[in-house]
Amino acid sequence: MARMRRSVLLVDERDRMIWRHTIDNYIGFPDGMAASELRRLGWQHAARFGVSLLIGHVASAVPDGDRFRVRVAHLPESGMPGRPTPTVPRDAEMARLFGTVSEEAPLDVLARTVIVATGVLGHFPEFPGRDQCVGESLFWCIHCDGYESIDRVVGVVGHDEEAVETALDLLEFTSRVTIVAGRPEGFEVPDSRMADLAANGIKAFPFAVAEYRNENGRMLALVLDGPDRTQVPVEHVYTVRHSIPANQLAVELGVTVRPNGHVIVNTNQETNVPGVFAAGDVTDPHDHQMSAAVHEGNQAACAANYYLYRPVQRGQGNAG
Repeated sequence: MARMRRSVLLVDERDRMIWRHTIDNYIGFPDGMAASELRRLGWQHAARFGVSLLIGHVASAVPDGDRFRVRVAHLPESGMPGRPTPTVPRDAEMARLFGTVSEEAPLDVLARTVIVATGVLGHFPEFPGRDQCVGESLFWCIHCDGYESIDRVVGVVGHDEEAVETALDLLEFTSRVTIVAGRPEGFEVPDSRMADLAANGIKAFPFAVAEYRNENGRMLALVLDGPDRTQVPVEHVYTVRHSIPANQLAVELGVTVRPNGHVIVNTNQETNVPGVFAAGDVTDPHDHQMSAAVHEGNQAACAANYYLYRPVQRGQGNAG
């Protein structure tokens, strides 16, 4: 958008890009790239072309005539619910480095277009040491991280068919897989699926997790909330929880969402509201890959730029 000479404000809520994980599945970085470092490079890249960067929280967004009124508030010191712990010193350092970060929140912004890229919440449970484990020994997506679990002792926490499939799929990487329901009600799958787990050497425990034992970013054991407080040794843990789209902003703007909360877009990332576009995880419950987000972001930016052209630039001139 900035390279098309548009005035752009990027509001950064310190999302999953500040977990400690490494992105290994994005072409061009054969040795992988720390997510936080890719975020820093993204800031630097955007700043080069004049994008205004702001660390804050979009508290509200509503149509205002032919514009959208967006209110940006201070980001709470504790961060947003479901987000990683904020890295304030690093962000402050980046702000000084690029010199383009506004620190005047709260503020109201009038925009002609809005691109919603608010992501999802809810992949990981809350427990002491969680943020240090994410990307090191705590995962949720085997497409992203299954390769890291080759020959590891792996625990899957989840109670439904998706969890069962994840446990079975992990057998492509390791033969040492255990599944824990993660709730007192046990599993919610037919007996035939429990039999499939047993036939493939996967032990199943129908208990909640009382404690995620970890140390310095390494998962050590799942302590079960059962009568014997059984400890299941693990090196890696995959939590299978339905993600929650962060769609509040989109809904306030009048955007239509699916029953599962994900924003509905067409192939140009256009929503049902003219001038509002969406990209990334908030639009899809499955394909949470960096490459997919980049593609959708590019589509949204191109479509938003075209939306801003004058009618004559879109072949709708009056001259004849």
